[in-house]
Amino acid sequence: MIWENYGYPLYEVEERRDFREMLDKTCEIYGEEKSFFEKNKDDIYEGITFNQFRENMRNLSDGIFALNLKERDHIALMGKNSRAWATSYYSITASNFVVIPIDRELKDMEIDRIVSISKPKAIFCDSAFIRLFLELSLKYDFIKFIISLDQKASSFNSNSKIMLYDMEQILDKGKEVRKNGNSIYDKVIINPDLETSILFTSGATGTPKGVMLTQHSICNNIYGMRKLIWIDNTKYFLSVLPLHHAYECTCGFLCQVHAGSRILYVQSLKKLADNIKEGKATNINVVPLLLETLAKRVKENLTHSLFTRIYYHAGNGIGAFFDFISGKENGRKVRRTIFKPVHNAFGGKLDLFISGGAAVKPEISKFLRSLGFRVLQGYGISECSPFLAANRDRFFKDDSAGMPLPEHDFEFFDVDEEGVGEIAVKGKSVMLGYYNDPEATKAAFHDGYFLTGDYGYLDNQGFIHIKGRKKNVIVTRNGKNIYPEDIEVLYDNSSTIQEIIVMEMVEKETNNETICAYIYPNFDNLEKILNKPKDSIKDEDLLPLIRAEIKENNQKISAFKRIHYFSISYDEFEKTTTKKIIRMNIDKNMKKYPVYI
Repeated sequence: MIWENYGYPLYEVEERRDFREMLDKTCEIYGEEKSFFEKNKDDIYEGITFNQFRENMRNLSDGIFALNLKERDHIALMGKNSRAWATSYYSITASNFVVIPIDRELKDMEIDRIVSISKPKAIFCDSAFIRLFLELSLKYDFIKFIISLDQKASSFNSNSKIMLYDMEQILDKGKEVRKNGNSIYDKVIINPDLETSILFTSGATGTPKGVMLTQHSICNNIYGMRKLIWIDNTKYFLSVLPLHHAYECTCGFLCQVHAGSRILYVQSLKKLADNIKEGKATNINVVPLLLETLAKRVKENLTHSLFTRIYYHAGNGIGAFFDFISGKENGRKVRRTIFKPVHNAFGGKLDLFISGGAAVKPEISKFLRSLGFRVLQGYGISECSPFLAANRDRFFKDDSAGMPLPEHDFEFFDVDEEGVGEIAVKGKSVMLGYYNDPEATKAAFHDGYFLTGDYGYLDNQGFIHIKGRKKNVIVTRNGKNIYPEDIEVLYDNSSTIQEIIVMEMVEKETNNETICAYIYPNFDNLEKILNKPKDSIKDEDLLPLIRAEIKENNQKISAFKRIHYFSISYDEFEKTTTKKIIRMNIDKNMKKYPVYI
């Protein structure tokens, strides 16, 4: 099923064949406009033009060829979000090498696994990881070169036989090659249907899988995304989420090259608010946790006194009135005027949050929208480049993942009695497969459709609603499906529970299957409720509060979905770099307490 009715016409966007054409076309139109802004030594945002970026990219590309690397060789890339990271990625892929982006927050053992599987001949990385890769080069003789993204090579003392360079040295090599008319880059012909990037899962357990994406799949993904959401050269995107991840790489870097948008690199999460203001960012790609943190800070400032509460509710009421009499777009302008002090705190330009990675609580979106911000939720998966659905600028539902990616065929397999099935997709954005893993690739497809592993349904207006991950679904003995996420969402606004994961367990005495919740309490609130510091809070203090809340929420759901046991953790649950709780790492041996005694 290819969806066709998107509420209002899709935006007109030009397709691009590959990354080279994408950058060349942008340089034709916006070549002298600046992007890729990062802080200079004076702590001021400084950018370069798209033409300068292309020139640097070409020089770096010929510098890489000068190391005697050949087309299709693998090159790893690992570091913080930066202009150097972006230039390296573009140079590698536009030169017909294959890039291996690596998560800089992985443990050494996990990085070792990815390197052993992908066999990169060269590695571009931040100086913080030079020592690690020097050690790995002694273990793996296929590593020939290490290039520092942010420090001079001379600052490292190494007894290794590996060739160690810095970015400046490789750029200078390339400049000399191009000056002498010996460019290899200029002669390279890109085949957009070959893998250009291999994105690895974290590999926390077992062998990581490498998702093979092509330039064709990524360019088509950007094309579809821009048809749904208006993005142009006037937008300033603050790059916050890690660039190694498909979400930020496609939606926060390559999409901006396609559109001629401006990119600002965040210094750190601690400086997020400052960087939004200093860079006058208009757009931010976020994950729910980051959005909730921002919304919480704003809400605290608007509710800390009687005056601010009256100000917020009166302003929201006036905004609602203008929504009704002149339309929501005019109402939004009124809200931005009423709540100008809030907007000024973020530089006065911040307009749109695009959230992905997990579901946003609808009340968070509604609150930020009441202030005149826009919030759009999307859905994707690395294997699909990654964008698969999004709410539109003027046609959205806060409780949905959005509308299907245009020109892609969506199906729902194994649909249950409630109309929920596994989301499957066929189209140009879908990966080639998993690197050197034909069995996993075969298992990921059915009748030509990629199986996302997510359960959901499509409503009659064309919005996709996600119910949960296939691997998380609990199937009862009488065949009913329990989606843990449906239970967990009941605790989103809890004052006593900060994090909750619902899983199946078997009672030892009866051997019956039942539901258990693993809980990390909200100690910030509990310290106030119990009038004691976290270090002094014990299980016996928490049990009555947690039991009462679970009992209350159990009354809201069917009997077979109710929580009957729970465990308490005094440490936050381990998360991915996109702030999702890693369910498989939950300690299931924690002490269990019955809800009903």
